[in-house]
Amino acid sequence: MRQLIKILTTIVILSPIDVIAQQLNVAPAHLVCDYKVPEKVDNQVKNKIQKALAKYGISAVPGASRFAMVPTVSINNEQTTATVPPYCDMDFDFSIALQDAFSGKVFATYSIEVTSRGTNKSNAISKGISALKMNDPSFISFCDEARVKVIDYYETNMSAIIARANAAASARNFDEALYILSEIPEECPSFNQRVMPLVQSYLKTQLDLYGEQVLARAKAAWAASPNYEGAAKVAEILADMPPSCSSSAAAAQFVKSIETKCDALQQWEMKFAEKELDYAHNERKAEIAAWQAIATAYAKSQPRVINNYVVHLW
Repeated sequence: MRQLIKILTTIVILSPIDVIAQQLNVAPAHLVCDYKVPEKVDNQVKNKIQKALAKYGISAVPGASRFAMVPTVSINNEQTTATVPPYCDMDFDFSIALQDAFSGKVFATYSIEVTSRGTNKSNAISKGISALKMNDPSFISFCDEARVKVIDYYETNMSAIIARANAAASARNFDEALYILSEIPEECPSFNQRVMPLVQSYLKTQLDLYGEQVLARAKAAWAASPNYEGAAKVAEILADMPPSCSSSAAAAQFVKSIETKCDALQQWEMKFAEKELDYAHNERKAEIAAWQAIATAYAKSQPRVINNYVVHLW
């Protein structure tokens, strides 16, 4: 919650990826292989996928995307030659799946058969991957198809997703509710009409509840020490008061009733007024940034198992 308050009460210059938190952006995941490949090969695959995603306009900064391109190498056949030096001839399937990194749903897959030769297994895999071209029509079609499938899926299932979010919010599990809504990409046609109002409502309710707690702590501090030291403590506690929450007016009235006891309260009142003005100008950015932060933090605390293995994002 303190992370949320900092986001909502601190005015920052947000980059486009921060502002459009739920746009369909995709990050590469670590390579899945039935043979333990060196880190160099894993990086090779990541760089190749990342360049392709950037070229087709769906690339995301790792850690800032819900969607992942999960690369897999499945070895079909391998033989070591009797030559000197020996070589490893290998046939393998290289596939990429566009998946929800948290729920595990697979939206589209791309696969190609690869034949390669190397000095050993990892070298053969590396050479085979190096030869792959991700600018051919089949991969371009895969990216286009994946984008359309994701949007169609979430537009079709939006009512069910919203129902799950509302159920979580009714139980006051607002982090979970915001996480559930974070599944839905902003590119969905009805996103602004159906999703964003709920996000704003959940955030507002969450902030109101937190504001009530802050005000209660401030009043308790003053009741325990109705003097200069207590007033200073009140100012310190109220520094966490979210702007424009339902308790902000009551907090301001409370401060007025005791502000003569401490100059710090007068300074707090001025700073809080500035925060409210700044927040009003940056409300949409702050809300989306807060939503992203909450959903990401919640997701990191959940298991992310996909097809019996864990998706490891970079």
